[in-house]
Amino acid sequence: MSTHLSRKLAAGVSVAALSLLPAMAPAQDKATNGATVLEAITVTGEKVSRDMKSTASSVSIKTSREIDREKTGNATVSEVIADVPNVVYSDTVSAPVIRGQDSQGPLTGQGSFWGGTVPRATINLDGHYLNYNEFYFGATSVWDLDSIEVFRGPQTTSQGANAIAGAIIVNTKDPTFTPEAAYQAEIGNYNSKRASIALSGPIVEDQLAARLAIDYSGRDTFIDYVNAGFRHEGTDQDFSALNARLKLLWEPTDIPGLTAKLTYSHTSSNRPSQEAASRPFDALEHVTNTMPSWKQHTNTGILDIGYDFESGIKLFNQTQYSSSNVQRATGIVNGGNADIDQANVSNETRVMFGDETDTVSGVAGLYYARTHTDEALYLSGLSSFDDTKRNLGLFGEMSYRFAERWTLTTGLRYQNDRIERAGSSVFAPTPVDFDTTFSALLPKASLAYAVTDDWTVGALVSRGYNPGGVSLNLNAGRWQPFEEESIWNYELFTRATLLDDRLTVNGNLFYMDFKNAQYTIPVVISPGVTQSYTINAEEAHAYGLEIGADYQLLDNLTLKGSAGILRTKIDRIASNVAYEGNEFAKSPGYMVTLGVSWDVTEKFNLSGQVRHLDGYYSDTANTAAYAIEPYTIADIRASYKLHDNMEAYGYVKNVFDERAPTYMQQNRGIGGIEASMTAPRMFGIGVKGTF
Repeated sequence: MSTHLSRKLAAGVSVAALSLLPAMAPAQDKATNGATVLEAITVTGEKVSRDMKSTASSVSIKTSREIDREKTGNATVSEVIADVPNVVYSDTVSAPVIRGQDSQGPLTGQGSFWGGTVPRATINLDGHYLNYNEFYFGATSVWDLDSIEVFRGPQTTSQGANAIAGAIIVNTKDPTFTPEAAYQAEIGNYNSKRASIALSGPIVEDQLAARLAIDYSGRDTFIDYVNAGFRHEGTDQDFSALNARLKLLWEPTDIPGLTAKLTYSHTSSNRPSQEAASRPFDALEHVTNTMPSWKQHTNTGILDIGYDFESGIKLFNQTQYSSSNVQRATGIVNGGNADIDQANVSNETRVMFGDETDTVSGVAGLYYARTHTDEALYLSGLSSFDDTKRNLGLFGEMSYRFAERWTLTTGLRYQNDRIERAGSSVFAPTPVDFDTTFSALLPKASLAYAVTDDWTVGALVSRGYNPGGVSLNLNAGRWQPFEEESIWNYELFTRATLLDDRLTVNGNLFYMDFKNAQYTIPVVISPGVTQSYTINAEEAHAYGLEIGADYQLLDNLTLKGSAGILRTKIDRIASNVAYEGNEFAKSPGYMVTLGVSWDVTEKFNLSGQVRHLDGYYSDTANTAAYAIEPYTIADIRASYKLHDNMEAYGYVKNVFDERAPTYMQQNRGIGGIEASMTAPRMFGIGVKGTF
């Protein structure tokens, strides 16, 4: 597979190089004839607001317009960003794999019960870092959003711990001082349904405004459990999610420059552990006798306070508190039911100075968070744990614009993470008592050159880090710590806006050098019982390319394209030399997406997308039996404006009903392989509008 992947990689690099050629053409004069142009995009995820051409990090943006018009039928963030280059979801219930790094971290499945969680990325929703179970089993809604920013590569300097793979920044809409209202209702096959409403407006004119957004979505699982002995008791394999959010915005007229925003959100969701089938996989049936389901409830409060000193200096402070409860149900007494309670509090203070037009600008900040988790697992007895994580980050960044077209940006973060885990397991002869502090200095620097006003090139270097932890080696019967992992990331980038702002091209070429990368070793305890523990690989590397282009071909026709190329290798792993030379798991050699949006008339729109993924291995062992073949998914959508404030639409996802495995593993309970599957053809109709 490595030779095959190398050939594909070489071909992909050639295609990508050709795709970058337009960025090397002289920029056109700005349009003066009133022609339709692509909208400008602002990036906020690095703690300062920048336009895309000033952002060195590899980032893909989903704007509210794109989500509303072209992503209908997708209710969650994971569904919307599934086409982002070098971002892979291996199951309909999963966390993204970004540039070959599994964002859920090395401790997965039962391993996360024994050692806790150490994610490599998370979703930052309005400043709240979603916890592991919100991230994995929750359902972050895309209703009433401003944007989604998907950063690839380490974002530890700006985001802190658990961002070594990247970061997903979700910005929801703020209250407005002019009345707004929107709604959406949708039904489809597999009993899918969605209902949404948003209301915004002033409470006190020009001083206090409120916004309420509520979204419910659900569908039946597409897997049929055909075992007559399937254990349904207390479980629910269908999908449902409720997201509710209330925001209050205060801008007092007698205190110019002061802004305060209070956000309360509630999420409830239900998910199966996975949507996997036994052979024949395309029948979408499973002979297992159990499929655990997960219910989670989270309440979050966020207070944002900002003050503009009107001297180029702005002060921001964000305090947030969240509490969540997660319940795992298996339908089997003492067969893996679990209860997890978690509380998190954090505070971030930032001081910003200057803006993009100033010679010098930047930000400095301090972040602190404490997360406490109580966990109980009922599997052959009770295993219970008390877990506390404390995170401290001191960070700063400064941009210096010199020699007219050059910009040097430097950043540094000191990160300190203390992990305490105490408890006992029926599978270990001794309790765990892990209390370790990890710390790192995390520099970042980029140099950008504006070749023209519309074309920028540059280079970026950054360091990422993720703390270590502890896992349970069941075969040896001992608690086994693992070290923190780190990465040096090197990138070349280009940003271009061409053809009178009708064409944008963004590309990043990267090389990532890993030290002490964290991997799991599978362990078979007994028939039907498997587990894994974590080890470190001394050296590993990955390199590749991400490129995207949007082209307003005609005033009523937009073309979109993106591609990701990835090559990975474990170079040295003394604790398991059999892994040396292997590719990272769940890491396609390339992926390509092509899309189109056509306003056939002023009222009628057609859009579609084709996404192709190369093959990859399901596991780090590169087991041939678990190899995933390339697959292609096509989606289409049509909408019609019934009048200015109402639109009817219909969609078909996976038009050709591609039923392809996306992840394989041994299920010893059935004595064979099970495969997570692409969602089969799904279709629906809906109506949306404003009032």
